Amino acid sequence: MEQPSESLSRRERERKARRAEMLAAAQEVFAEKGYNNATLEEVAARAEFGKGTLYNYFPGGKQEILLAIVEHFHDELCSLITRTFDANGSVDFRTSLTSFFEDTFAFFLERSELFLTLLQEAHRIGLSDDPEPRQFFGEQRERAIRALAIPLEEAMHRGEIRRSSPRLLAHMILVNLNGAQMKACMSRDTATDFPSSASSMAQFLTALMLDGVGHRTHDTPSRPSPGRMAVSS
Repeated sequence: MEQPSESLSRRERERKARRAEMLAAAQEVFAEKGYNNATLEEVAARAEFGKGTLYNYFPGGKQEILLAIVEHFHDELCSLITRTFDANGSVDFRTSLTSFFEDTFAFFLERSELFLTLLQEAHRIGLSDDPEPRQFFGEQRERAIRALAIPLEEAMHRGEIRRSSPRLLAHMILVNLNGAQMKACMSRDTATDFPSSASSMAQFLTALMLDGVGHRTHDTPSRPSPGRMAVSS
């Protein structure tokens, strides 16, 4: 966990700021060139530092920079989860979940090229023989699951959603969100029926998670099916 900025020395603050500049430059280069085609020379030049300075901050080179970006985005995701559900404590869970989907998808749409690169590299690393980066990605997913499981469990206590495993539901929500992001990347120019805005995607994902895909008529009792999450009556 990072120390509060007011407790850091001037030297530590400067080092933290330089590291952030390097990561911002790397995000731009990775988004433009892709991970494989990006070079450390380009990242260093974009950040206006020497390549040697870059290695001082990231001894593991390009892959260490990639993992640092992934960690940063999971920091942002966990913070967004906390802010959204804490801020909406007096609002029903459905509204909070929709806000979470909308804010997360909007954040993704602004950085779609970079996210596509990160998704591709996560898949590559997941199939590699190196256990350390695989473990790293697993730890980042676990952070997000733990963060989201907390408001899910609270919603269950309030009776807003059917009681189940908060961790499993958190995992399913994040998997569906990730799938929507991948689909958006791959179908930007071809899918006319795919939700194109953060708002429409949020409404779609909320309905999918809370209502499922079953057909409900006026004569059908509004009981949740055994295999899906549903708003409690």
